[in-house]
Amino acid sequence: MPDIVGQLVDIHLYQKTQFSAFGGQYWFLLESVVLGLILCFRLIPFTTDLMVNASAGLAAKYFGNKSRTLVINASTNNPELVNMVAAFCMRKAGGVANPLGSNLANIYLMYLVAPLYVMLRWKLKGKTDQLQRFKALIRTERKLIYQHLGMALLMFAFSIAGFWVLTASHPFGGLTEEVQIQPGSFLIAAAIVCVIGIIAFQYWNKRLQERDPELFEAIDDEEHTESWGQFIGGTVGLVLSSFAVNWLFLAWAQIYQASLTIFLGAAIFTGLHYFIGALITSLPEMNVAVKGYSKITRADLNTALSAASVSNMTNLAIAALGILLIILLKSIGLELGL
Repeated sequence: MPDIVGQLVDIHLYQKTQFSAFGGQYWFLLESVVLGLILCFRLIPFTTDLMVNASAGLAAKYFGNKSRTLVINASTNNPELVNMVAAFCMRKAGGVANPLGSNLANIYLMYLVAPLYVMLRWKLKGKTDQLQRFKALIRTERKLIYQHLGMALLMFAFSIAGFWVLTASHPFGGLTEEVQIQPGSFLIAAAIVCVIGIIAFQYWNKRLQERDPELFEAIDDEEHTESWGQFIGGTVGLVLSSFAVNWLFLAWAQIYQASLTIFLGAAIFTGLHYFIGALITSLPEMNVAVKGYSKITRADLNTALSAASVSNMTNLAIAALGILLIILLKSIGLELGL
């Protein structure tokens, strides 16, 4: 595989030296920010949407409508999975910080940013009827909202516990140079912490389905397809986009090491994945939430709220898988850095 990261660093050095009189030292930063914005708001959400809609349609076809809420919100976690695996391919265990960090990003994006965006959009367009209906729905379904918020926060707590067992540190305040992946017994304990969180969520979700099956049956499915081609096409596009994100992170870690260390600590790549990568890969979930809130029905509200709670549970599953992969890679002699 060509040294993409090395080539990106060389581009920066060339621009910095050859065009210093024209601010060449800042060119790569601007170029990578533009590329990052395209990846964040176009490529990753678009390819994920292809996968989500195809997954939902195929799930309804083969497993029934009840499976769609879980599949829709679990499928939006594919960016976290692919970004983590792409990082592992580059021998960076810090990629596991992506799904763990997404458990934080999901909470503020889905329960603050998404509903405020929907209400502000209606306000600016003068759609007061939709705005009032949405407010009434929120008042009526407060119990459902509190349940989802509580489960999302619980899953976040499990992710923090898993991160701490994995690294003997927490992600806030920057990781020191002494932080490293813990020995095998701690890795197994970290995976177990994640699995306990998954079991707790599945118990709650099953009870919710039994008490109120209408929430999972009456979902608007006009955008769902049953296309394997769309599913595969979205997958390929997402894999390529995820590798691009990891290449950028590795390049930034080398080029802007001094500046990034101040904010993220010594494990820059891990910090980038926990805060920036997690935000990027959580945008598809926010897209699902915005669509769900905009339809102003109980079932679609449940889907929107699940964009954080179900996705946070799925992130724990992805992190557990990542930890098991780290154990496997270490057992065959491959050491991964943070």
